[in-house]
Amino acid sequence: MDAWRGLEIEDDVLQSFLKKCDSSSSLIPGPAGNIQAAMLNRISDDPQTTQQFAEEVAQATFERDFNSNAWKWAEMYIKHHDIVKDGDINNVTHLGTAKPFETIHIVVCLVKECIPNGLGDMKLNLKDTTGSMKASLHNKVLSDPKFGPHIGVGCVMILNHVTTFSAYPPNIYLNIVLTNVINVFAADICPPTKELVMVTPKPVIRPLKVDPPNIVEIMHKLRNPFLQIPSSSKPTDNNNNKDTSNTME
Repeated sequence: MDAWRGLEIEDDVLQSFLKKCDSSSSLIPGPAGNIQAAMLNRISDDPQTTQQFAEEVAQATFERDFNSNAWKWAEMYIKHHDIVKDGDINNVTHLGTAKPFETIHIVVCLVKECIPNGLGDMKLNLKDTTGSMKASLHNKVLSDPKFGPHIGVGCVMILNHVTTFSAYPPNIYLNIVLTNVINVFAADICPPTKELVMVTPKPVIRPLKVDPPNIVEIMHKLRNPFLQIPSSSKPTDNNNNKDTSNTME
């Protein structure tokens, strides 16, 4: 028998596999998510409108992400160590309110996508309860024995004193280096308990600087001059100046 024939799968087995995948499926952000929703809806037993199906998948994804063990660990960890006001995770800085070229004191985010950039660093797609944001993760974080092994899709990161940047507004990115990482909870971590959280060491939280460097001015100098808005001021016409001086004489 040819080797490829061993890969043949009966239709009923394939349909069963797809149904199991649907229970944990997440929609791709943007217009591609509508196509994905339509495809998933087509193979379901009870097809709905694409909009209704997409809303249900989005709600199920939200509940799955923010009821995961990793997110529960972050909630209990922040409360136990009183990292933010009242130990309430809702008092951290949310991605949906972040502005370009600012330093965020505390942010908690779920990793939805990891893409190596070929230079040792990694591009991340982050998410919290208010929105999503892309990030650049430095290779020293990946190579750190404490944090690196836990970084992957579904993990939750607690970050401190992390900087946002925007080369092309309104797109905002986080620049994550090793000193920004307080803790990382792996996607497959066990359920948190009070006893487990109590034995975790208290993290060192860097206070937010009152006078951060003028990052806007620095980034403006680094941008391509051809992409900058030309000045509205008009150059001085030397010929007119000469004519005026001659008339006065």
